[in-house]
Amino acid sequence: MATENEPARSVLVLCSDIDSPPFGLSGVQNPRLLAVDFTPRSTGDRVYWENRLGVRPAELAVITTETRDSDAVSADEVDQVTSPADLTGLGMKATKHLSRWESEGEPHDEPTTPIVVFDSLTILFQYAGLRPIFKFVHTLTTRVANVDGYGVFFLDPLTQDDKTVHTLSSVFDAIARRQGDEWDVLTR
Repeated sequence: MATENEPARSVLVLCSDIDSPPFGLSGVQNPRLLAVDFTPRSTGDRVYWENRLGVRPAELAVITTETRDSDAVSADEVDQVTSPADLTGLGMKATKHLSRWESEGEPHDEPTTPIVVFDSLTILFQYAGLRPIFKFVHTLTTRVANVDGYGVFFLDPLTQDDKTVHTLSSVFDAIARRQGDEWDVLTR
């Protein structure tokens, strides 16, 4: 997720479809992917994430809800929360993976790069308001940056007013928005 001057540790992708901008992660070593996903489709496939992010995860963990069949998600590890409204549970499960990957990435081991993909913040707004979501996202993006990882967060901008999108955007290093067939990436 390199920008012109430096890498963006956290990117908010404003898009109404599932197409992603090119993230420039091909140089990432030993990526460990944490997919926080509430969609009904299976996202526990490394090929799916390689196509979506441009890099194949060495390890894949998925956090989803208890309403999804965990056996249908073919990830290395699947954690479930009762609901997308459980922001505390989401944060605890994400921190568990990030902490584990940080401790396993000691200097004598092969370097690892944590990547968190949150698909999507749009769903959270069905369960919580801007203030708790802002606090949750701020905490998670800070945690991702502290472990030298990357965060990609999706939001359908058509579901929120401009003030909400602007407020939430302030947490991220970069904002990616589709402009016709091209992606426009703005950095802070």
